Amino acid sequence: MQGFHSALSRRDFMKGIGLTGAGFGIAAATAPVFRDLDEGASTAANTYKKNPWWVKERNYCDPTTPIDWDVWKPFDATTYDYIGGQYPEEYLAQIGMPSMFKEDPASRRSRIASRLGKPGYSMQDWAFCQGARNVTSIMCHNEFGQPFSMFLGDKAMMDMINTPEELGLPKYEGTPEYNALMLKSAVRFFGGTDIRCLPVDDKTIRLLNVGDSRHPEQPYVWEGGISWPYETQTKRVIPTKDAHILVFSYNGSYDGTVRSPSWISNGVAYNQCLSGDAIQLYLQRFVKGLGYWMVGGDDYPGIASYPGAGTMSGFGEIGRIGHTVHWDKWIRSTRLLITNLPLPADNPIDFGVVSFCTTSCRKCAEFCPVSAIKMDKEPSWELATDPSNPYLKPQNFNNPGRKTWYLNQAGCFSNWCLTDTFCGICMGECVFNKLADSSIHEIVKPVIANTTLLDGFFFNMDKAFGYGCLPEDKWEDWWTLGEKMPIHGIG
Repeated sequence: MQGFHSALSRRDFMKGIGLTGAGFGIAAATAPVFRDLDEGASTAANTYKKNPWWVKERNYCDPTTPIDWDVWKPFDATTYDYIGGQYPEEYLAQIGMPSMFKEDPASRRSRIASRLGKPGYSMQDWAFCQGARNVTSIMCHNEFGQPFSMFLGDKAMMDMINTPEELGLPKYEGTPEYNALMLKSAVRFFGGTDIRCLPVDDKTIRLLNVGDSRHPEQPYVWEGGISWPYETQTKRVIPTKDAHILVFSYNGSYDGTVRSPSWISNGVAYNQCLSGDAIQLYLQRFVKGLGYWMVGGDDYPGIASYPGAGTMSGFGEIGRIGHTVHWDKWIRSTRLLITNLPLPADNPIDFGVVSFCTTSCRKCAEFCPVSAIKMDKEPSWELATDPSNPYLKPQNFNNPGRKTWYLNQAGCFSNWCLTDTFCGICMGECVFNKLADSSIHEIVKPVIANTTLLDGFFFNMDKAFGYGCLPEDKWEDWWTLGEKMPIHGIG
């Protein structure tokens, strides 16, 4: 855990929030009450889903981000091209900002060389950034030889797996709840952290994208009357029969995120994508071996709204920056897969994130160098706008129908280009982005989940303790962490 930069002691902090001596009442008032030992023990039952007592479960498809079901629909990501998808070429030329997919290699090399020697931009940082790129999706090809194709999993790797039918055996059968526990065990072994599940219905089907910019000529199509998904050069087909959604999570590196924006944090982001790709491919092979199908997206931009899937299935809440804030480790990512393996249905949760972002915190917006994050106190139904950029096309990167703080992704991605990184300052500065090692954070979070009374105090203490992105002179310490570097960078 990062060291405190304040004279305020932990005990003074605990006293300030009323969690010592007679003042322990705030925490006690929000603590669970068990009538007997059996009831208490039942909370630790062997189940795939174990939320803390202070995480409140909401009704099905009713997240803390309000949704207008008459407006919200699947997002068309076929033109989602970082910058080029938001502006016409003439405006890109005016601002000297090429599309990420059309940039001149010589110009990029010159810009990269000009950064060398700055904090976070050493030769070893650049080598790390390049070496950590998501190699799994690059190696995956479909039957037509197209790269970055993970819809059905890499053909060669999937063809190695025999279904029970091919072996003359009955396919695996299990209850939805047991299947979920089994998949959670598999996900954790493959490098992930947790899972949640949803049925495919009129609401959840809108989490899926119409298509993606890697293969815009192959939209996702739902079909009845088929028992196995398939892919042509004009579509990717998902069976409607018995379809369920699996959402899994995986961690990112806290130590890398607080060194944003740099090539170190960029390498961490690349490697996080690699982790998700690898877990997805492992799961697709595993599920095929059980006798079931599973489809997913490519590394970018994916088959679905992953933050939306994480929120709708109960991993967390959508915060001010538009990511799913998890109740334990905020820097987790989520990914959506679709399968016909029977799975249960999970609900959204509430642990105070939206109310905290509304009542007290604008830290991510304050630190955003291009003002891409809204400073408005209240969330809104209105899409992100930018009067200084008349060519902005917010409908190309914002999906209407949600009451939230819509991110100006064109502005955000312009900073990606200008810094040659994925930036990540907002992630490093988020008040919820903390390691779970400190007892203070484990007390603060249930208080936030049950009352807004101390939200402002917690926001100010986050600043007082010096949390957030590290100063530039600490970035290169990444290479001297040695034994302090967590396994896989995430612990």
